[in-house]
Amino acid sequence: MRAVATCILVQQLSATVADAQVVCDQQNRLSRPIRLGVSGGSINSFETFRQQRFCFGGTLGSLVEDSAGQYILSNNHILARTNKARPGEPIVQPGLVDNNCMRQPSDIVATLSRAVKVSFNRRRPNTIDAAIAAVNPGDVDSQIRNIGPISSTTLAPSPGLSVQKMGRTTCLTTGSIQAVGVSAIVSYNDFNPRKKRARFVNQIVTSSSFSSPGDSGSLIVTNESCPRAVGLLFAGSSDGTTIANPISNVLSGLGVTMVGSCSAAPSSAAEIAQDNMGVPTEAVTSATAVRDRHSAELMSIPGAVGTGIGIADQPGQAAIEVYVKQITPEIKAAAPTRLEGLPVRLVETKGGFVAY
Repeated sequence: MRAVATCILVQQLSATVADAQVVCDQQNRLSRPIRLGVSGGSINSFETFRQQRFCFGGTLGSLVEDSAGQYILSNNHILARTNKARPGEPIVQPGLVDNNCMRQPSDIVATLSRAVKVSFNRRRPNTIDAAIAAVNPGDVDSQIRNIGPISSTTLAPSPGLSVQKMGRTTCLTTGSIQAVGVSAIVSYNDFNPRKKRARFVNQIVTSSSFSSPGDSGSLIVTNESCPRAVGLLFAGSSDGTTIANPISNVLSGLGVTMVGSCSAAPSSAAEIAQDNMGVPTEAVTSATAVRDRHSAELMSIPGAVGTGIGIADQPGQAAIEVYVKQITPEIKAAAPTRLEGLPVRLVETKGGFVAY
């Protein structure tokens, strides 16, 4: 679920990166121009449930541009209130969740420009949850808080790739790409996770403890001296396992490019991942084909909410991952251990994936 408050105090989580230079003030109202990776969202992020009024917020992730100007990049469900907002709706920093649910015109830093609609029809899967907001002149900096400048070039995800992100809730965290080619069911209902679920395909999953509710909209980048964008964070599970859209799909879907001010090394994601005991591209492609041939069988496992391609126990080999709400003896018995010679691994999501 998204960062949510009933106009009361929200707990701040500490950063998981041991670095004396990391400053976790991202939930405060920051001086302009703001660096990104901080609290923000629509000025109208309210919902009423059981006669109580709730407000929400997420992360203003990064800066992108097209021929018409520059924009804040985040999720549809953060900037456009999950298909509800219209272009021109104000975007504030901090988000309402961090401002006692008060709408302050002086907090406006951008206005919603466009969003890619999220489909809740299982037959029409999604590839991105993304939106952009045109920045107010002088209010937004191109750097990401605690990360600094990034490259205008991007990198395709690969299992084993080391990554980092700066987000509204957990500040700066590091981790690695656990799986690619992920298909998953994601809940968009903050009060009843069984309702309003969307199917996503071709996603990224990171290692656990990487994010929490409110980090949605964060840009996931490489751990390089000049970081390159890899994905856009939009959902996860209660243990911090994160789902993200590959950045190439986000940029093409919105018709924008990254704003960057440093030059990255020309290495590929596969080269970097293999240096980190990852999986060669050929192994990922082959495993994906096997997974796709057995997709119906895998998703019929009780409690299954998704599948992906990760790293096998043996270096350089791929494994098929099956994401389930909970691992029980019955589910272990129902799941295959191998498919066409490839290992199959169950991954517990502790209740499933939610947009947060």
